[in-house]
Amino acid sequence: MVSADEFWVNLLKWFESNSRRYSWRETKNPFHILVAEFLLQQTHVRKVEEVYKKLITEYPCPNDLANAEIEDIRKIIQTIGLVYRADRLKKCAEIIVSKYEGKVPCNLNDLKSLPGVGDYIAHAVMCYGYGFPTVPIDTNVIRLFKRYFCLTSNKLRPRNDRVLAEDIRSFFPVENTRNENLAVLDLGGTICTANKPKCSICPLEKSCAKKVD
Repeated sequence: MVSADEFWVNLLKWFESNSRRYSWRETKNPFHILVAEFLLQQTHVRKVEEVYKKLITEYPCPNDLANAEIEDIRKIIQTIGLVYRADRLKKCAEIIVSKYEGKVPCNLNDLKSLPGVGDYIAHAVMCYGYGFPTVPIDTNVIRLFKRYFCLTSNKLRPRNDRVLAEDIRSFFPVENTRNENLAVLDLGGTICTANKPKCSICPLEKSCAKKVD
């Protein structure tokens, strides 16, 4: 079986000089993380930066967003599409203000009770906003771990496979997962891509169990 230790050593070494720089990676503000993750849904990461900056400048806290005019929020988000996210963001902010005294909850179940917040966003807020050693799992994460460790799923949508998710999380360190999560995302987004993966320049190529799907 391929080694998890070797996986992390090679990946994190690569990440040191190849990490992608985004504004939301420079903050530990849970609300700003929540906003960023909403915007990143089904949207190419390069399109999000400007909209993210404008939103958190105009509405730096849940109370500001809760009191904003919905049309103003929609105008900011419409440049990247999926404008319904404006309504969900405002509703989230309203609930955070009314139910959680204006503070983004730091509990997975409470986070997932917010409109539009699923398992991935909840884990992302817990990890990047609150520093919990948890793992947000999306298709990039699944693809990389399936290829490298030859993991499998019997689900039509592996993202809904709880067993696979737990298998993936078992490979992560137990104390801190922030850099590990970001490294996996960056490798999956730039090298271990769904189509035409760049195996020849992948830092994990020599020990990968299954280079392509």
